[in-house]
Amino acid sequence: MKFSIVIPLYNKALYIKETLQSLVDQTKLPYEIIIVDDKSTDNSLHKVKTFFKNLPLHLKKIKVKIIELDKNNGIGYTRNSGFLAATGDVVSFLDADDLYTNDLIKAANVLMSSYSIDFLILGIQFFPSNEILPKINKIKNELTQISSVISVTSNAYCINEPLKLITSTNFYMGVGSNVMLRRTQGTAISFTEEPIIYEGIDYWYRVLRSVLTKGNSKVGLLMGAHLKVREVFGSASRKRYNNWSEIDYPPVLTRFKSSTDYYDKRLKRVVATRWINHALLSINSLNQKIIFILKYKVLFFKTLPYFLMHKLKK
Repeated sequence: MKFSIVIPLYNKALYIKETLQSLVDQTKLPYEIIIVDDKSTDNSLHKVKTFFKNLPLHLKKIKVKIIELDKNNGIGYTRNSGFLAATGDVVSFLDADDLYTNDLIKAANVLMSSYSIDFLILGIQFFPSNEILPKINKIKNELTQISSVISVTSNAYCINEPLKLITSTNFYMGVGSNVMLRRTQGTAISFTEEPIIYEGIDYWYRVLRSVLTKGNSKVGLLMGAHLKVREVFGSASRKRYNNWSEIDYPPVLTRFKSSTDYYDKRLKRVVATRWINHALLSINSLNQKIIFILKYKVLFFKTLPYFLMHKLKK
């Protein structure tokens, strides 16, 4: 199988070389690397071009596409542009400050080709904290372990009821772009371009629902530290707010506001709970936190029991 890796790039000069190195160090090389530069104002793009210019000859077979946008359009637009440019069998997105371990593409290739998996979710290891998500002991009853074809796949699973699991409080999909997808399965769906909080959850949930309508599609989970997500101060998930109104409203809560679908409602609850928790941890002043709670008091009190229940289970 041919793997296309899409990297949205905006002012990641400190990290982009290491990210690219993690791709060319793969035991199975990517077929295609697509960089979409969102009008970076540092020297990120220069570092990308220099990196590929200096690649050893044996790595020149990797197709490289560099898309330079003429204005800053945001992460959703850059991901959509990259997906449209991809020509491989499998597409994944890799943030410009994150890393793949060198056996990831090989492991994904074995799993997706041998077990006809269309949608592969990757376990995440954050660094430097070393926290791993999801917590496998909390979801193991929802999984069927896949017999190893090669040793690296020993932590591979099929998800028994994908919509049930990915809308549970213990599962994480869309964090750190932790999905690999057969390209033909995602051509009709796009990332929302605004807002930019939990937009990955919104996108991959819609893609997954589309995949599952097409018959005997299988959804897999590859655990281990294959995707390393860098904890960067100032990123969307770690940003601090002086005013409650600076916090984006998750697209899931708008998109499925009136939905009566069982899984849509479960996802809304999970996202709302995480969002309120994130907001209250990220707003700097007590006064602004109180205003936020008053503004979203209905949502706050609806999710409070689930929030407390989740905390007690930890």
